[in-house]
Amino acid sequence: MHARELVRLAGWAAANAQELIQWDSLLPEPALQQYWVVSKCRIQRWMEVLRRLQEDKGALGRTSRESSAGAEACTHTQPISSIRSRGQVGRGQRWILASLEEILLSELLSRLWAALLVAYDQHHSVQKAGPLAQSILRDHLEVRGRLLHLLLPGNEHLIPEAPRLNRLRSLVERWTDLLLGALADFVQAAPFAIEPDRVQDFAGDFSLHRPPAQRRQAWQLALRSLGKAFETGLEPISANPDLNQAIAQAVLDCLPRELSLWTLEDESIWYLQVDHYTGQLENLLGSLLADTLHS
Repeated sequence: MHARELVRLAGWAAANAQELIQWDSLLPEPALQQYWVVSKCRIQRWMEVLRRLQEDKGALGRTSRESSAGAEACTHTQPISSIRSRGQVGRGQRWILASLEEILLSELLSRLWAALLVAYDQHHSVQKAGPLAQSILRDHLEVRGRLLHLLLPGNEHLIPEAPRLNRLRSLVERWTDLLLGALADFVQAAPFAIEPDRVQDFAGDFSLHRPPAQRRQAWQLALRSLGKAFETGLEPISANPDLNQAIAQAVLDCLPRELSLWTLEDESIWYLQVDHYTGQLENLLGSLLADTLHS
């Protein structure tokens, strides 16, 4: 699963925030644990990529095989500064660039999911899901900070893609604040925002004080624009497709069952819902068979 699909899932979860926050069922413990464990694993992979970038001074040929079991092996030894200029990006270098993009792209889900789970806890007067998501967000922001240091002027020998990555960062930040602004009626957005003042600027169109038809129209436009915003300009491969899919599955498992993902334009998310319902059916049939055998 590509990280852009996590962006779309975050937008869809935000659009259904009221249903999630006010859901009268407990969030499933296995899904919460899966989100935490898998996110931690992905963060460790990112940290290894950034460490190697700093240590190897741009020589990326030895990185991917050692830093991630799910990554493609590096087969080139030339520094990244020489790759783009010749238009010959090796498989390993593409994976590293995809990892850097993934850190930036998936920050949107980390912030939005933390905000939603904290709001869920507050609504139910508990402290359970929120702290887990906030822990992941803190770690994610630490990785982000290290990446932003590498994107500063003067580090071109490490990441000549810095201008493009900074543009991606800016785009992700703006969309994060827009979606947090859309949640202003349900979530205290400031702790999760990039620029709290910008969050307030985006809040009006999605306010509960507006007629429902206008709110639906605003969400439809926002989600369509969100998908278009990240369609192009990214590495085609996914750095951690296995972990991204497991994270998406954990998020899906926490959403109310009556919500349907078929309104999403992303088929890979549909398959997650199909797998989820298939697993539920298998568990149900297993329980019925066990009851029959014991009766």
